[in-house]
Amino acid sequence: MTAFFLDSFFRRSADILVCAVCVCSIFVVAACERQNKPQSSINPYFKPDTILLERKEKDTYWREGEASPLKAEDKALFQGLTYFAPNERYCVEARFEALLQQDTVRLQTSDNELRTMLRAGYFYFRIGEDSCRLTAFRYTGVEGKMQHGYFVPFKDATNGTDTYRPGRYIDVAVPLGNTPYILDFNRAFNPYCNYNEDYSCPLVPQENILAVRIEAGEKVFFHPRK
Repeated sequence: MTAFFLDSFFRRSADILVCAVCVCSIFVVAACERQNKPQSSINPYFKPDTILLERKEKDTYWREGEASPLKAEDKALFQGLTYFAPNERYCVEARFEALLQQDTVRLQTSDNELRTMLRAGYFYFRIGEDSCRLTAFRYTGVEGKMQHGYFVPFKDATNGTDTYRPGRYIDVAVPLGNTPYILDFNRAFNPYCNYNEDYSCPLVPQENILAVRIEAGEKVFFHPRK
C-alpha cells in the first residue's frame, strides 16, 4: 500500500513538473514573439498607410488626369512611379526660424530662366546624428496667394543615382496650435521637368544641398520611351 501511494505521489509530481515546464515554455515563446514583432511607430506624425495611399492615388492621376505632367505617349506606357519604402527616420520635427524681413531671391530654372521667390526662413533639424538646415521659400504673385505653407527644394547624396539629379521638393505645412513643424521626406517629390522637359522648374540653390543621404520619397522617373 505504501509503495502504491509513493508511486502515485511521484506520478502526480512528474505531471505537475511537466505542466510547469509547458507553461514556462509558452511564456518564453510569447516573449520571443513580442520581441520579434515589428513595433508600432512612436512618431505620431509618421503615417505609412497614408503615404502608400497617396502614392497610389498619384499614380492614377499621372496615368488618367487631364492635368497630368506626362505627355500622352508616356501615359499609355506609364507603369507607376518608384519610391523608397516609407521610413520613420525621415519624418522629422524641425525648428523654424522666420526671417524678420523676407528676402527676394531669383532662382535659376531648368530652362535657364529666373524665378522670383521669397526666402522666408530656415528649418533646422536632424537626420540621425547629422544636423541639417534647409531654406524655406514662398512663391510670389498668384501662386503665393494660394500657398498655405513653405516650398523647400533640396538636394542630397542620393541625387544622380537613386533620385533625380537636379534635386527634389517637399512642401511643409504651417502647424496648428503648439504642434511642431514636420519635414516628411517620405513625401519628397520630383519637379515636373523630370516627367516632361517642356516644364520650367526651379533648381535647388546651393544653400539647400545636404551632405546626407535622404533615402525617402520619390526616386528618379525613367521615361518609358527612352
